[in-house]
Amino acid sequence: STQTFDVIIAGGGPAGSTTASFLRKHGRSCLVLEREQFPRFHIGESLLPCAGDVWDELGLRDEMRRRFIHKPGARFIHNESGLEFTYYFANAIRPDHPFAYEVPRSEFDQMLLNRSAELGADVRQLSKVCEIDIDKDGVSVEIQPENGDRYRARGQVFVDATGRDTFLGTRFGLKISDELVTTNVACFTHYENCNRQSGADEGNITVVLFEGGWWWFIPFVGKVTSIGCTLQRHFTVERRGKSAEEIFNDALAATPVMQKLLAGATRVRPIGTTGNWSYRCKQFYGDRFLLVGDAAGFIDPLFSTGVLMAVQGGRFAAQAIHNALTAGDTSAERFAQYQEQAVQGADLFKKLVHEFYGESLRKLLVHSAAHSTV
Repeated sequence: STQTFDVIIAGGGPAGSTTASFLRKHGRSCLVLEREQFPRFHIGESLLPCAGDVWDELGLRDEMRRRFIHKPGARFIHNESGLEFTYYFANAIRPDHPFAYEVPRSEFDQMLLNRSAELGADVRQLSKVCEIDIDKDGVSVEIQPENGDRYRARGQVFVDATGRDTFLGTRFGLKISDELVTTNVACFTHYENCNRQSGADEGNITVVLFEGGWWWFIPFVGKVTSIGCTLQRHFTVERRGKSAEEIFNDALAATPVMQKLLAGATRVRPIGTTGNWSYRCKQFYGDRFLLVGDAAGFIDPLFSTGVLMAVQGGRFAAQAIHNALTAGDTSAERFAQYQEQAVQGADLFKKLVHEFYGESLRKLLVHSAAHSTV
């Protein structure tokens, strides 16, 4: 017989697991389907302090403090001029959450998914969503477990938290690329024993700006640091046909500041790449469905907004679904406000990203560094 749930969620990353956790807090039954087996590697490892409320509400405040390195701010270094500037959260966005964290996503995403299961969500890994049918009475989802036969589950609402694959965004042709962002490829890896900052600043993210794009340097608890470069189109187009390794090495050769940070360090994972990223779906909802997190839209990783958008979107989505189910109306109109809430925060960061690639923010950061007393 077909199992039924209030909500069926595709994707167990931060967007899916947070949506499930908040739905459980509202007393709703939910099924989370994740095609991979956690823990699994993922990039997007630097968090922002604005997500602090979510960790508190999910009862994860102490575990976060215990397990992950504190990130008091962001240090920007301009490779060509050597100018340096550190931006501290305590003086800025949220004095009540004066720091964020740097997290290995394999561990962090596992913690969030475990939390949703502890709160009573039915979490099934190695389970792929193959087909979804939305009718006037509900949603039917066809599921293919890695071992076993296909089966179906029924729900009242479907949540697409499938990340950048955006299952429904692709199916309904909702994805629109953001042409104002001028980067198109990132190369990423992990190193051990990098040259980190000392004391309380050890957990800062370092962003190194260079002529071909920008680098991230994200330290974790222990020896491992996440290293990656986000490259401008001109840099990658000139190197068409080169391997990820060659492109990474070319970028490193062009950035003496990064060479210093990596002097004596050892690389501990192959270089991965990801491409063409900034997009947004023109609608985050429809009759009986919502898109959450990267499935709805993705902003360039410059300000580490991915996880923040995912978990705040998850909280908004859970509230919107709970209200819709309570009212007995899961039509698209009910969910319009969810998109407004989700987009509000995203738009602020999108504007900053556009300013950065339009050079004005990059110039401002370099200017701040030149006049900084820090």
